[in-house]
This record gives sequence, structure tokens and C-alpha cells, in this order.
Amino acid sequence: MGVAMQAFTTDEFRRRVAGTKRLMAEAGIDALLVLSEPNIFYLTGYEGFSDYVPQLALVTADDDAPWLILREMDVACATPTCWLPEGHTVPYAEKFIGSRDRTPWEPIADFIAAKTKSRRLGVEFSAKGFGVKEHATLLRHLKIESFIDGDGLISKVKRIKSEQELKYIGEAAKVVDRAMMRGVEKIAVGVRQADVAATVMEALCAGTPEIPGSPGRPPTMAPAPLSNAPHLKWTDGPYLDGTQTNFEMGGFRHRYCCGLSRTVYLGKPPEKLTRTHAAVMDGFEAAFAMMKPGNTCGAVADAFHKAFDPHGIRKESRIGYSIGIDWADGGATLQRGDTMVIEPNMMLHLIVGIWEPDDGYVFSETVRIDADAGRSLTTVPRTLFVRPGS
Repeated sequence: MGVAMQAFTTDEFRRRVAGTKRLMAEAGIDALLVLSEPNIFYLTGYEGFSDYVPQLALVTADDDAPWLILREMDVACATPTCWLPEGHTVPYAEKFIGSRDRTPWEPIADFIAAKTKSRRLGVEFSAKGFGVKEHATLLRHLKIESFIDGDGLISKVKRIKSEQELKYIGEAAKVVDRAMMRGVEKIAVGVRQADVAATVMEALCAGTPEIPGSPGRPPTMAPAPLSNAPHLKWTDGPYLDGTQTNFEMGGFRHRYCCGLSRTVYLGKPPEKLTRTHAAVMDGFEAAFAMMKPGNTCGAVADAFHKAFDPHGIRKESRIGYSIGIDWADGGATLQRGDTMVIEPNMMLHLIVGIWEPDDGYVFSETVRIDADAGRSLTTVPRTLFVRPGS
């Protein structure tokens, strides 16, 4: 029987915490309230999915390890996967959940106040579930006037992946390769969209004989006439002749994601769709060739537009971003004007999504940056998939 265990060595977790502390010192932060669940996992190993209730990792300048503060019942989720020393996983009582009179931010604030007397506290302001009310409650209970903005700090630490992180994303690539092809092969006239989704989800969860999968995030796969909608799922209807489906899905391994996207058409593709595919491939290949150490993210986007724009197809969204824990991880963005320099061991999702009022198409691969070039992790053919119509 499988038993959960740490996904990384304690030494690697300690290196992550040390990198976070260095950036805290540069920002003048003595204690950082890490509220983003992917970042909590990055620093502690906590693999639970429980950010619908207050939780955080507290990193202080004086403590060797973070403090993980969770709802009492979730402590059992932390024990199998966290590296933290004894006593560093701290529960708050269940009586604070669902109460109109109490909030978990009260015991959380009490714990923070007990661990640091500094008033230079950083917070991840944009974390899920941390709104105006939560912000005000913490300030009031900590008796301070303001926090220092800690958004993006841990993304800087996460930008360059370790060998173990790269290994997990490489394993996730094998899972998503299989899931994509299973989904493409399942689509047919009369088949329920929900049954195609179930086929994809089964493949993402089962993985391969050697690599177990994980559900992660469900695929987006809205069919025509909704195929210009980037983040819809599926409906309860059947596939019809002339239906276009834009698959975007991720394989996951210990929460590390490999993204992959392809477009599928049932029947004879319209001429405009084949032109769009040709334009996307020209842009994708030009951008891919520029994804090497020393080039900037903006230069990659410029190469894409130089090849793509002459086709006369509108595309306003960016063409990629850093990918890692739970999908996008904020480390880099592939868009014009971005000056971040690409470095070895970055992991980037190069995605050409056409999400315009009259057009929809998607094509993507996850690219590992090696010492001298980018390398795609997936093997699904670079094609517009065409399936038989009626």
C-alpha cells in the first residue's frame, strides 16, 4: 500500500527557505505571511488542498524552519508530507470555522504576535481568500498600521527549478501525453462531451504504468460554438459534425504541472481554421527557437509576432509563462517588453491561444530550458487533429 512521504529532501526545503529569507531581508521584511497554497507547499511540503479556509506558513528571520498554521483537522494532511520539525505544525480550533462571531484570523494573529515582535511584516496580498475583511482583521489583532507587500517574492525563488522539480515535471509530461491522445481518440460524432472528459480525467489520474497521475486541474475543452472561450469545461451534450474542441490540460506529479494544448476538429476543417493553424505553427516555432539562455522573455514574444502577425490573425494575449506548482507559478511571462532573462532550468508553458470574438484555437507545449536551448517535454504531434465527421 502506498504511503505519502516528502516529495523533496529536507535539504532542498531548507535551501528554499534560505532563498526566501534572503529576499525578505532585501525587502526589509522580518516575518513573511505566506498565504498562497502553492507557496506553502513549496516551503513546507504540505500537499493538502484546503485553501478554502484560512491557513499560512510563517517565515521569520530568526527561526530555522517555517511555522505551518492550519485548521485542526488538516494537521493530519501535513504530517505525511511535511519536513518541518516537531511543533512547527500549529492547529487552530474547529470552533473558528463557520462561526459568525469568530474568525480563524484571530488565533492566527495571536500566534504571529507570539513569534515576532517586529512590525515589518510581509503578506502575499493577492493570495486566494485574503480579501479586505481578512486584511483588516489581521491588522487590528496585530495592532499594526500596514503590511509590506510580499507578492511575487517566492516566485523569484521558484523561477529556477531544481533537478527533482524538473524530474517531476518530466514525469507529468508522460502523463499528459497519454491523456491528450486518449481524449483526441475518444472524440466522435454522437459521443457525449462528458464521456470524453471522463476519459481524459481517468488518464490524468491513472498516469502510466510507471508514473501515477494526479487529478490536478480538470481540462478545458469547450466545443464550438464556444471554442473561443479559453476556460470553460464541457457540457452534457453530444459532439456534432463540424465541432471544434480546444483541449488544454495538465499532467501533475506532486502538484508539479506539465501543460499541453491541441485543437481537434470533427469533419472537414474550414479554410479559416487551417490558416489559423498554419499561422500558429509559424509563430510557435519562431518563439520556440528563441527560448534559450540569454534571451529575454520579450525577445521570445517579438519573434512570435514577427512570424505570426503577417498572417492577419488577431491575438492580444501573452504567449506563455513560468509553470510549476499547480500550473502557472509567476516566475516569468512571455510578452512584449518583458526584460526578464531566460536562464537554464526554467520551465515555461509556451501557449498560443487565439481567444478572439470570432476565432478560437489553442496549441501549447511545456518547455524546459537546457544549457543552450529549449526542449519540449511532450511528444504529441504538432498538428491540427482532424477526426471523422458524419
